[in-house]
Amino acid sequence: MKSLNQLVQFIEPNKTSKASDVQLKDLQSDSRQLQAGDVFIALQGLSNHGLDYLQHAIDAQVACMLADRALTKSEQACLNAAHHEIKIVVLDDLPERLANIANWFYDQPCNQLKLVGITGTNGKTSTAHYLAQLLLQLGEQPALIGTLGNGLVTECQSKDLDKTVNTTPDVVTIFRLLNQFYQAGANWVIMEVSSHALALGRIKEMVFEAVALTQVTRDHLDFHGSEEHYRQTKAKLFTDYPSRHQVLNTNDSVGKALIDSGHLSKPFVYSVEPNPSAQLQCLAYDLNTRGIELDMIYQGLQSDQLDTERAQACLNLMGTFNIENVLCAASIVLASGFPLQSVVTLLPSLNAVNGRMHKVTTEPTVIVDFAHTPDALEQVLKALKPHVTDTSKPAALNTGQATDAEVWVVFGCGGDRDRGKRPLMADVAERYADKVVLTSDNPRFENVQQIMTDIMAGFKKPQKVIVKQARQKAIEYALVHAQVNDVVLIAGKGHENYQEIMGVKHPFSDQKVVLDWVSEQIHAKHL
Repeated sequence: MKSLNQLVQFIEPNKTSKASDVQLKDLQSDSRQLQAGDVFIALQGLSNHGLDYLQHAIDAQVACMLADRALTKSEQACLNAAHHEIKIVVLDDLPERLANIANWFYDQPCNQLKLVGITGTNGKTSTAHYLAQLLLQLGEQPALIGTLGNGLVTECQSKDLDKTVNTTPDVVTIFRLLNQFYQAGANWVIMEVSSHALALGRIKEMVFEAVALTQVTRDHLDFHGSEEHYRQTKAKLFTDYPSRHQVLNTNDSVGKALIDSGHLSKPFVYSVEPNPSAQLQCLAYDLNTRGIELDMIYQGLQSDQLDTERAQACLNLMGTFNIENVLCAASIVLASGFPLQSVVTLLPSLNAVNGRMHKVTTEPTVIVDFAHTPDALEQVLKALKPHVTDTSKPAALNTGQATDAEVWVVFGCGGDRDRGKRPLMADVAERYADKVVLTSDNPRFENVQQIMTDIMAGFKKPQKVIVKQARQKAIEYALVHAQVNDVVLIAGKGHENYQEIMGVKHPFSDQKVVLDWVSEQIHAKHL
């Protein structure tokens, strides 16, 4: 814990300033989170300045305020009327210095932790969670900062993660979290790094054990202005921040450009197809209703001699995109020195992120996914189709023989949201699934029947659609009628554990409905 005098001396080392030795509690830029003894960081935001909430800071009895401008007369009068002394430090360059101040205040946590930064348009969350599972089983203690929340990882999965607004928090919050994780026993921290974070300097002063790239496609052009600027921003993680290892996807154009640039000393390259230049490459794969079978080659450097190992693994995951995510996670641990066989042995135990292509059970294979837009539903169904229909492809182990298995989809649309997507969802379901079961989602304050009528308008052959308004009945219908080799996708709610009806969130979990049904079937067989 730092004192007020230490903070002032660190910020203004060349000035003589009288400050008390009062112990400071925390740095805070959100006035709603202020507590007695905190340092309030008052900056210009999008629409308001932190000093607009000066009274909040006074009422909270903060010990100090760092501001990027001087106080106005009215603000100074307000401060003078306070019943306790608040030290004010004005720094014109506060936004630029904030990362350095936070790093110092929280005792340079990157020096005690192995920090991993993962960026890309898609796949960051899954890759981060796969990496956390691998590290935990390798005897490490990882923590996560990302889309699904922040916190320590236990029991091979993320539990009790604190919800977060942004994929990558502001720089003060990140350093606070890193310090908290270290104090709680973590030795690795895996952070999803968004393009916004890179552009806004949220990871300034970070020192990484490894930085990694999934893949980059068009996104966030409203913020970046152009696809080229977006891609350049993503590349900054590898060019502008110190890291021991740079893990790159040679099948991605941004990754390939970074590899070819020659600016990186020794990048660790992975590839989802045969590529002799990659340290970890997938020679072949097979998609089936059980998951994914991989045939890989690892080329590591030991004692300056090229050492090549071949390995196979069966993944309990679905979708070809997960091959890329798993290779990325495996590459990070391999680059960090863990042996191949130890890593490969653990790959079959990887579990999908809750609600993200999450396999709940087999025979039939049941997948729960959060897909609730036409594009998301299309991507998931297209990813599942190859698991039931073998087709010849360059990097495949399969025989090219078609099977009789089918893809089912159980879905609906939420109420009080975009009505235009409803017929589009129907069109996607009809085109990419073999069997469609229409049901309710979160109707909220809207009439369920009206929602389903809107969806039905998008089917070309509505007579083939099975309609079950009650979501539990719809799921159970699919489970009863699907064959053991079929794949049943339950889409729309993913990780949600409620169904919102007329303003009330009723307990409801797609996963629980499936597991309860399976349990009942097992019990019935033993009667």
